[in-house]
Amino acid sequence: MRKKIIKTLFLCGMVVALTACGQEATPAGNLAQDINLDTGSQGKSEKSDDKENEEAEASKQEASKEEEGVFSFEYEGATLVPGELMDHSVLPKYSNVAEVPSCAFGGNDNVYNFKVFELTTHVDGDEECIYSIYFVDPNLSTTEGLRLGDTVDDMRSLYGEGYEEEENVYTYTRGETLLIMITKNDIVISIEYRLGR
Repeated sequence: MRKKIIKTLFLCGMVVALTACGQEATPAGNLAQDINLDTGSQGKSEKSDDKENEEAEASKQEASKEEEGVFSFEYEGATLVPGELMDHSVLPKYSNVAEVPSCAFGGNDNVYNFKVFELTTHVDGDEECIYSIYFVDPNLSTTEGLRLGDTVDDMRSLYGEGYEEEENVYTYTRGETLLIMITKNDIVISIEYRLGR
């Protein structure tokens, strides 16, 4: 039942987002097919050395993000931060991408579907920057461990009392990044990392 409610809310949110801009989502070409993360030609020792280096680099980046005071989301070894450049090489495969008119910027945004979350980027010339990360799967957790279906008390114990609240929407701010939770009956039904602008 809870999964149906979350799916329904997600679909309603996407419809509202797309209709707010006045146009339907259209496929963004073959971007999803152009990315191949297969590294089958590497030897096993190279792979494990690369993985250790990547993990060490991710730890350094995470420590740096905390010092800078921004929200970051960790997913399968990738660190995603709203406002930073999109690095396709560190991300796992996504199921599809749609190009939609941007509601926050001029031009277009790309919405990447990773099945468990959706990542929206803004394209400005040759640069593609992360705008938001929207959770879809209740098993996915924030970097600190919050999941869809957790309670407001769980949220407060992880993030503290330093939020703004308006009609069951809780917004935490770090630098130019936001972490936004929507609740119903004190249950978290929506989680989104977003660039605050």
